[in-house]
Amino acid sequence: MADPRALGPRWRRRLVELLQLHDLDGERGRELRRSVFERGSLTPGYVLMCVLSAGIATLGLLQSSVAVVIGAMLVSPLMTPIAALGFGLATFDAKRLREGAGVVTVGALIGITTGLLVTWISPIDDITPEIIARTQPTLLDLAVALLSGIAGGYAIVRQQGETAIGVAIATALMPPLATVGYGIASLRPDIAGGAMLLFLTNLTAIAIAIAGVARLTGAAAPRAGLRVNPGIFLIGAVLTVALLTPLAATLFRLQREVEVRRVSQRVLAATFDVPTTDISQLNVSWPLRGSPEISAVVITPRFAPDAQSEVLKEIATQIGQKPDLHLQQIEIGSGIARSEAMIAAALARSAEGNVRDEPPIAEIRAAFELPVTALWHDPTSHIVHAQLAVAPGWTLADYRSLDGAGGRSFGSWTLRVVPPPQAVIRIAGDPARAAADTDAAIWALKAWGLRGVSIRLPAGDDFAERSNTAPATTLASRLALEGITTNFVAGAELQAETEILALPPPPRSASAVAVAE
Repeated sequence: MADPRALGPRWRRRLVELLQLHDLDGERGRELRRSVFERGSLTPGYVLMCVLSAGIATLGLLQSSVAVVIGAMLVSPLMTPIAALGFGLATFDAKRLREGAGVVTVGALIGITTGLLVTWISPIDDITPEIIARTQPTLLDLAVALLSGIAGGYAIVRQQGETAIGVAIATALMPPLATVGYGIASLRPDIAGGAMLLFLTNLTAIAIAIAGVARLTGAAAPRAGLRVNPGIFLIGAVLTVALLTPLAATLFRLQREVEVRRVSQRVLAATFDVPTTDISQLNVSWPLRGSPEISAVVITPRFAPDAQSEVLKEIATQIGQKPDLHLQQIEIGSGIARSEAMIAAALARSAEGNVRDEPPIAEIRAAFELPVTALWHDPTSHIVHAQLAVAPGWTLADYRSLDGAGGRSFGSWTLRVVPPPQAVIRIAGDPARAAADTDAAIWALKAWGLRGVSIRLPAGDDFAERSNTAPATTLASRLALEGITTNFVAGAELQAETEILALPPPPRSASAVAVAE
């Protein structure tokens, strides 16, 4: 009958053989422990590498450069004292545990301080995606750290340095510490706290995983006859629960936000009858204590005055709780209007959270006698652009009269009128009328966002002379002062007026030039 005491070692040896590990019970194990503890000691080189890696990590985070952040992970020396901490945990050696924890603490303080100083010195201190990515750790991050720690322990016992490089990239020890420094420098305790939680998660998981591999291979084991105080296990259990609780809570919160985002996307697309690609901005936040907050910007061909209440009611029905909804509609037609609408939506995303109110679309529509073909607004500058329909007999000066000096005010919003696009703008030959026509033309060109036009003059032998004398040069100079470049082209010989070609000719051929009248 087999000795029961031999079953454990026999099972361990079989697993070691299966994983192609070395059985390090004897001298080889002692040599490995000695090497791990020596590499994990506090040295001037360790301090220098911590400063350098933390500086690289902070600059990478501020620039949102993934490549630079990865470089900081490779330079970071924190894996060596964490490995020593894991071996000390496997042997229950209080002295080694204190030494390893002390070296890790020194490295962490260096990383935080360096991140703090670099953030203060740097002219760039915006919150980047790389910073945000390290402020909300979940149980998934714990799983990554555990698997990385196992891989690190495997690399240590097999003395495979190339695997340790991959572990350093996967666990990202120094970037979270640099993020803590950034959070302190920018007075953002939420960022500093989230990043510190990520670092502690990685630290704990890697140390435990390395300790497990060390025990499995026999590289580290408690001394014979060593008695372990049961209170240590109780303290370990309490600390584990304290670590797992916020990770689980964050994962639960993110799962709820993802579900609300999916529901909101379906409801918005159905309410406005638009594809999901026209939902330009959709942000969801659902704190553990409180109601969900939804912010959305939708590009729609028609303004829906009741959309706010309809979307709010439908989302509340599907998620079982009434959210706080901030809905903005960007009404568009086509052509220039759609391009401007997409630009406005991009500005809204970049300045998210600065402005939450919506322009009074219905009031703006009612202020015009003409139909409005397109509406778009910029929430950062509080400007609403309204493109009007073509009206028979109306000139650009007539449209300009609706714009007012500097736009019309609707509460905190400023309305700017955009006239319907015209291919040709005619400037009268009479000097008295030419000045008014030029002012109206400049206003229209700026409203359309054009930065270059052609000036068409009558063709003939005197075309070169006309293009170098007034009134052609006067018109070109006025346009240049407004930042609009010009060039002269020849028109019909019997052309009576100077013409501004606001739109390019259609692409017929390289030799033909056609202008849509």
